[in-house]
Amino acid sequence: MAGAGAVMGPDPRLGTPEWLDNWTLGRGVRFELTEIETRRVFICQAEVTATELADFEPPDGFVHSLAGAARADMAFFARSPGACRDGPVETVELGGRRFAYVARPIGSDTLASGAVEWTIDKHHAMLYRAGRTLDVLDFGAGTVATPAWGSTDPSAALTDGMLDDSWTLRRVRLTDDLFTTIPNPARVIVLDRAFGFHGPVDGALIERVIQEVEA
Repeated sequence: MAGAGAVMGPDPRLGTPEWLDNWTLGRGVRFELTEIETRRVFICQAEVTATELADFEPPDGFVHSLAGAARADMAFFARSPGACRDGPVETVELGGRRFAYVARPIGSDTLASGAVEWTIDKHHAMLYRAGRTLDVLDFGAGTVATPAWGSTDPSAALTDGMLDDSWTLRRVRLTDDLFTTIPNPARVIVLDRAFGFHGPVDGALIERVIQEVEA
């Protein structure tokens, strides 16, 4: 039996297995680069170590834009932004690594709490395995955001002080596999510059596979 967090192959319930560049598999650390001129965001689909991340120098025209530990067991991008239909994402080799074009920011807003809310053009779906415990961001209006990434610092922790007044963090345990498809454009919340959530997802759609857990 595979251990907790073990990397598995693409699950056809989530997306097309043959489009290998469209997938992120496992909960390891990944990072993204933004192309300065176009604002296109490219993700390194392969996991990296802390040393590899620190040593990676973006090529000319690109900057580091995100690094974090993936929260989903696997994720699938149905297409690159701007594509007219689902299909293999656009890829590029940068600094000896393969990157996929998966997102483009449309706008952002810094809230009074310090949280940053982004509007992102992306076509993204996730699978979280049964038996896991997750922190879900509840917007308080029947919609939630599922966890996208966490801090690369193992000592960092989510706190209520990071939240907007109308939000709550819910710790839940999955009784079954949870599939979530993020609408486009996506609402992406960044807390303390280290934790990411994306939605909005209809809260009723996930209630059937979760149990509340005391924090």
